[in-house]
Amino acid sequence: MKYAAWACALMMVMNGAGAAERDQVMLVLDASGSMWGQIDGRSKVEIAREAVADLVKTWNPEVDLGLIAYGHRRKGDCADIETVLPAGPLHANDYLAKVNALNAKGMTPLSQAVINAADALKASERKATVILVSDGEETCELDPCAVGKSLEAKGVEFTAHVIGFDVPNPAHQAQLRCLAESTGGRYFNASDAASLDKALGQIAVASTEKPLPAVPATLIPPANIVAATAVEVSFDGPGEARDWVGFAKPGSDEQAYLDYDWVKMPKGVAVLRAPAEPGDYELRYVSARRKPALLAQIKVSVAAALATVSGPSSVMAGDVVRVHATGPADNRHWIGFAPKDSDARSYRDYLRPDASGSTDGTLQAPSVPGDYELRYVLNESEKVAASQPITVLPAKAMLIDAPVRVVANQEVVIDWSGPLGRHHWIGFIRKGGDSGDYLTYAYLAQPSPARFRAPREPGEYELAFVLGGDGGEQILARHPIGVD
Repeated sequence: MKYAAWACALMMVMNGAGAAERDQVMLVLDASGSMWGQIDGRSKVEIAREAVADLVKTWNPEVDLGLIAYGHRRKGDCADIETVLPAGPLHANDYLAKVNALNAKGMTPLSQAVINAADALKASERKATVILVSDGEETCELDPCAVGKSLEAKGVEFTAHVIGFDVPNPAHQAQLRCLAESTGGRYFNASDAASLDKALGQIAVASTEKPLPAVPATLIPPANIVAATAVEVSFDGPGEARDWVGFAKPGSDEQAYLDYDWVKMPKGVAVLRAPAEPGDYELRYVSARRKPALLAQIKVSVAAALATVSGPSSVMAGDVVRVHATGPADNRHWIGFAPKDSDARSYRDYLRPDASGSTDGTLQAPSVPGDYELRYVLNESEKVAASQPITVLPAKAMLIDAPVRVVANQEVVIDWSGPLGRHHWIGFIRKGGDSGDYLTYAYLAQPSPARFRAPREPGEYELAFVLGGDGGEQILARHPIGVD
């Protein structure tokens, strides 16, 4: 569904072609190497092809469509930008053949690609619209924000709409947003299927139907709202397709939201997740078919959520630590390790809170010593509701009473002490070798002893206790051993 957002931006320009001069749109498609990244087990390249295929099925034949791609021919080349198809009447089969032939491999010169698109559409002489789809930041020399402002100043009626396709970094989002908004265009952050479907529906309706007049709607919130908890809001409104009720920041755009629920009938109850940060917010009833779209709004206050997290003051690197936590129960909250003073998005290992609101569980300590925190984080990464400092100490390990000689292919049983974890292992390595010179081994997901077989070939080897995890592999203990 992530690719649905592309269509929502493109449909903004599908209507209104004049009799004297056809409207023109240029799709600028990211084919850089990062497009091989996976979303829900599928590459973004594959999703892109399907998105364009769905788009051309309903493309307005009175609007010309072209295609520019970048990063699809050469690695490390900021000049790898090609006008694959000039803007013209759409021939769906030819267009899709060109899209399907793109092979992601190179850089992300998105700013120059937009400049090329504006030039191809003669933006200084006539109305021109560019749709940019990018999954990341500019990796060449130009500043997208400055480019947007320059094109807006030069163009008669130039607009760039930008789709941030799986762009989690806020700084990269801001870069793309500035490019769009400086030209009077819109930025769409394709973060999940639901939000993309919502944007697609709203833009599609706005582009293809005459707005209906506004009608009254009412909202009745609960008396008390606690941050990051489920909230039931009663509503009464037109109940038309793609209407929604949601939380928003005061004074934000009428289409802005923090969380929302679709309205499926004229009267009912919307179930929302309150913002994680306490403070003043608005509840809104927003229509997809009426203008103005904001049919009702009411100010509400969100109280802070109470949460606790506790564990030991120190732990050995890579070891298991038991934690206890209390707080709001939701599968978008988490309890885990994070580096000290890092933002709410940082984590090393985590678990989800129990539905009862009281959680007892285990976490894997980082393998790199240092100062960390145990945290209770709300709404994935919105707010750290509770934290406790914890020091990760250097790991130590011992191979206890290990034999000096064993029989080839015989099972060996090794007692050990050290950090317990599914990424650590004990095994045979070549004499004087490192962790990459392993032969046979056993992971240490269970307490001592470790059981595994000796190598088949006689010779002189070493037993090694290897610490795995986020810091890479490190040998904590060695023991010489012969195989007969």
